[in-house]
This record gives sequence, C-alpha cells and structure tokens, in this order.
Amino acid sequence: MSNINELLDISQYLTHEYLNQQMTTWFNKEVKYTRHEFGEGTGKGDSYLSDVYRITFYGNTEENVEVSIKTILKSLPKNIARRKTFRSEGFFRNEINFYLYILPVLLEFQAEKNIDDPFECCPRVFAAVTDGQNDFLALEDLSIYNFTTAVRQEGIDYAHCEVTLECFAKLHALSFAYKDQHPDSFAKLKEIIEEMYYNRKHWDWYRNFWKLACNCAIDSVEKEYPDTIYLEKAKAFATEKTLDRMEAATIDTTNGVFSHGDSWTPNFLFKYDPKTNRPTDAKMIDFQLGRCASPILDIGFFIYACSTEDLRKEYYDSMLKHYHGILSKQIRAMGSDPEKIYSWNVFMDDVKKYSFFGLGFSFESTPVIILEPEDAFDMDLKGTEAVDISTIWTLKPIKSKNGRLRLSGNIKHAVDNGFI
Repeated sequence: MSNINELLDISQYLTHEYLNQQMTTWFNKEVKYTRHEFGEGTGKGDSYLSDVYRITFYGNTEENVEVSIKTILKSLPKNIARRKTFRSEGFFRNEINFYLYILPVLLEFQAEKNIDDPFECCPRVFAAVTDGQNDFLALEDLSIYNFTTAVRQEGIDYAHCEVTLECFAKLHALSFAYKDQHPDSFAKLKEIIEEMYYNRKHWDWYRNFWKLACNCAIDSVEKEYPDTIYLEKAKAFATEKTLDRMEAATIDTTNGVFSHGDSWTPNFLFKYDPKTNRPTDAKMIDFQLGRCASPILDIGFFIYACSTEDLRKEYYDSMLKHYHGILSKQIRAMGSDPEKIYSWNVFMDDVKKYSFFGLGFSFESTPVIILEPEDAFDMDLKGTEAVDISTIWTLKPIKSKNGRLRLSGNIKHAVDNGFI
C-alpha cells in the first residue's frame, strides 16, 4: 500500500476515509482506496499559483475489482513566501467555488434542456477542498482522452481559435440562458466568486508589475513603430488610469456571464485528428480568475494573448462571427431568445467597449507567453514573507523582433479598430 503520508503532506484532507468517499462517488459504487502513484509533474513556469502533481488513485470495488482515476492535483504552494506573494489562497478559493458551486448548477440546467451539442469543455472534479490552508483541487487528467497543450510560445492558428471560441460560446450561452430563465438564482451565484486581479484593493500588489508590463509594451512599439500614432496611443494607454478602466470592466454585469478570466494559451487543452493534426476539440482549465462580466473580457484577451497580427488580419471578423453564431445557437437551444439577450449589434457594441481589456491584459501575458521554458521565472522564494511580485515576474524589454511584433501588433490592432 502507498504511503498515505505523501498525500497528507499535500493536504490533511487526503485521508483514507476521504478518498474512499470520493472514489465511491466517482464510480457510483462502493470503492475502497488502496494506493496511489505519482506521475511526471509540470514544467518550470507552467504554474505560478500552485503546486501541481499527477496522481493516479487506485481502489477496489466490493467485487475486489481494481479501479483507478488519473488526476491532475493542484494544491496551495508549500513555499510560504510564494503562497503569500501570489495570494494563492484567494485564487484557489475562487476556482474551487466555481467548480463546486457554479458549474454544477449550470450543467444541471443544461441537462434539463437535453440539447444536441452541450458544453463539455471542463474536466470533471474528482475532489476539492478549500479552507485557506490545505486547499487542493483534483481534476480528471484529460491526457487519457488525448488532450494536450499547444506550444504557448507560438500564436495558435485559426483552427485552434475555432474550437476554443466554441468553448467560450457554450459556456457564455449557459450563463445567458440561465440568467434569462432564473435571474434570482443567477444573482446569488455571481456573489460566490470575486474579482481576484483587477481590483483596486490589490493595486499595491500589482502596481509595480503593471509598470514593468507597460514599459515592455512601449519599448516594443518604439522599436517596431517609432514616431507613429501607435506609439502615441500606447503611451497614453500605459498608465494607472487604465487599471481603473479595467476594474470598471470587471464590475459591469450588464451583459455579465460566468467567464474563464484567464484565457491565454496554457489554459487550453486540445485534441487532434491523428491524420491531419488539426484540432478537433478543446477543453479549458484554470478558473482561478473566474468572474462575472461581459463575454468580451474573455474573447478580447484570448484574441490578443493567443493570436498573431497576421492571423487577425485574415480572420478577426471570422472569429467574432464564429463565436457569436455558436453563442446564439446555444442560447436558442436552451429555450431563450438570443436576439433579446445578446444580439449581434449588442455584442459588437461590447467588442468596441471592452476589447481594450484584452489589450491591457496582453501587456503582461505576451512577454510571459513568448518566454522559453528555460527562461521561466524562478518561483523558489526564500523565507516566509511576501515580496513584491515585480521582483519575481521580472518583465524586461523583449529581445526578439518577432516577440516585439507580437506585442506591438496587439496595440496596432487596437488602435486601427478604435479600441484605444
């Protein structure tokens, strides 16, 4: 039998009794936990807010048949300085609350509708606990279904965009339809999650890092588009006033949906056709920045974080139409009227109003996205006290021309479309 102390070192809740309960629930029959095995972990730079493990849990049924569940388990960092520096407790609480209390309600609502193409873009939860000290979240390892990550350093192509936008559209449609048909319940659900990032009470935590991100953006435009309107607009945008605008965007629930919140490349998994190597399906993970706000906070950040200027030149309008088409179809399938809830004109008004949010978020994400694994930030902090995150996420001017074009191209697109 495996050493249960290995699990208790991760969280005191991972006892024999707890695992018996979770495995019985998972397999819908009496199962006794017997052992576990650790698999390969994640790479350097793949997770900032948590410790991540691959763990397979084994158990026996009453008929003495061995069963198993392969999981990705995230826990609060054991490094106390890292935990405090990155405010891990709050992010964990937000994600676990989404998985345990919001998503099940939406999925139950969807099941009642018996629609043909439901939202199934999240991994199943095997176990989760949050108390601020022993938090963990164990999700089914989607690699068993041949889902894998894309290379984050490269912008994804349109085929990847299509399957990812379908995930967003289905999730957002669930929110729109549920809010339309159960407004009081929706109002209570949205109080369960909180804005963990763009919130003025966190400005002291975020301010210096934002300045580094702004410096990277301005440097990229200065080198690639010197003496242009793009540089002028970038300098006007790269201020603390933009943080206030971004906070206001997260507060506006006029067209609010439950959204992912952190829609950059590492938070999506893809399944590929073995013959063509084209993506056929996508899953979304990491809801630590989950919020209730305009869908454009997800869509805008996804487009600026994950696509290149060349792809947007050819497919930007197609991406918006593809997303809204799936969204409308799903809302209608669940018994609500998309024209009344979120028509194309209202959607495009939101695109114009809130695409700046994705641009601002890309100021920090793009320099991180293009980092090679060996250049990832060192998260092994010393001591037990928090440090300024700008001393860990040490963003510097981007060295490569392609990298600078990736970031300055976002600004160019936003300026050309009148978003800033």
